[in-house]
Amino acid sequence: MNAIVLSFDRLPLSFLACYGNNWIETPNFDRFAAQAATFHQHFSESLWLDTVRHAWWSGCYECRRRKQAQPRDLLPAALATQGVTVRLLLETGDPADSSAKELSGLFPDCTESIAGTDGLEVAPDDTPFLRLIGRAQRDLRMLRTSRSEPWLLWIKSGGVPTPWLAPADYARLFLDIDDDDPADDESLEAADEFEEEEEDVDLEELDVEDASANDGRLLELSDSQFEELLRSASRLPPGRKERDAMTDLDRALTRKVLGGYLALLDTGVGRLLETIDQSASGAPALVLITAAQGLTVHEPGVLRDEWEPAAEETVHVPLMIRGAGLNRGVRRQTLTQPVDIFPTLLEWFGLERPDSGLDGHSLLAEARGDQSDQRALAFATDGDTLKTVRTPDHYFVQKCAANSEEPQQHLFAKPEDAWEVNDLASQLPGLVEDLAEECARFFVNERDDAAAGGER
Repeated sequence: MNAIVLSFDRLPLSFLACYGNNWIETPNFDRFAAQAATFHQHFSESLWLDTVRHAWWSGCYECRRRKQAQPRDLLPAALATQGVTVRLLLETGDPADSSAKELSGLFPDCTESIAGTDGLEVAPDDTPFLRLIGRAQRDLRMLRTSRSEPWLLWIKSGGVPTPWLAPADYARLFLDIDDDDPADDESLEAADEFEEEEEDVDLEELDVEDASANDGRLLELSDSQFEELLRSASRLPPGRKERDAMTDLDRALTRKVLGGYLALLDTGVGRLLETIDQSASGAPALVLITAAQGLTVHEPGVLRDEWEPAAEETVHVPLMIRGAGLNRGVRRQTLTQPVDIFPTLLEWFGLERPDSGLDGHSLLAEARGDQSDQRALAFATDGDTLKTVRTPDHYFVQKCAANSEEPQQHLFAKPEDAWEVNDLASQLPGLVEDLAEECARFFVNERDDAAAGGER
């Protein structure tokens, strides 16, 4: 049994057609979903992006760990000591990337960093992700002929960078397509009005200054002006004042340019799947695609500013699993989290689960359609003031004050309130109290290792 994991640091679930998007074409993600078990309620456990001491490496809620995990306890070393050949490929847009550097230091014998460059003028094959995929294709061929089974190839991509500026042909790919997100509700109607009314406008005819003002004038753009427009749309302004000043067209352009970067990622996924499927030799392989975080692109509702790390777009992430003996093209609605990936790989390789130390549970039974233990609650935190609890029907978010003041609390109905617009905390005080108690029990100051079986 072998395994291939493709993980992204940031991948917005709402921009994938297999998760409901209807204007961005992601045929390779979709093809994989049609062959896999797709988990629709997979949520981050961390509201800040730590891709080194991440829960999928440790199988633990790192927010509750008293001491930093030792390398021997992390997934690559744990598998290697039990006879699995491990290969880690780490994408970095910068050779000095601190995350890739630290992971390389933890596992120097099995890790390689691949650098590349993003930008309008860059050839697609020179971008970080497509260079990463090219190296993964080479390593797959090497692993399959090396007689070193079982093996794990973990391909770690940064996913969507900031700015999300793909090569020109990708960056402009969706500029003439109406951005009609089926998940949009009343909170986003205003942001979509311009696109609904002006969906046939040729964006290359907009003057770059007039595009921001949205005063209705149309002028032909020079190449340099059009490139400036793309660059300005390749990130959200960091400040609240600047973001509130964005016009409907500004927001539409931002989503469309981001869609172009998703198309670049989809191209790489297609190349990887083609290489995986070209050869059926060797032991069956498990293929898993997931992400650490999403990306908040739509203007959030209640969860703005310091609350924004807890927004649905950030914490709701994709997870798809394909493998021999697993159901294909099925959708699962059970709550899952990154802590479940470590035990899933242990079961796939037929290795014993440690008596203690893992908070997650294997998802192979779910992927096969067998009865299994299901998580009743999913937890996440930024490690400081924000703490969240997710149930199948509600999302509770709490921010603790530095002093003795009472914490601020919000409650949202899920999945109906996709963008956290309607706060139900005042209407359901009993449920708020119950979830606040669950939150307090889970996020204790010192971890109780005896309860390492995780919350169910």
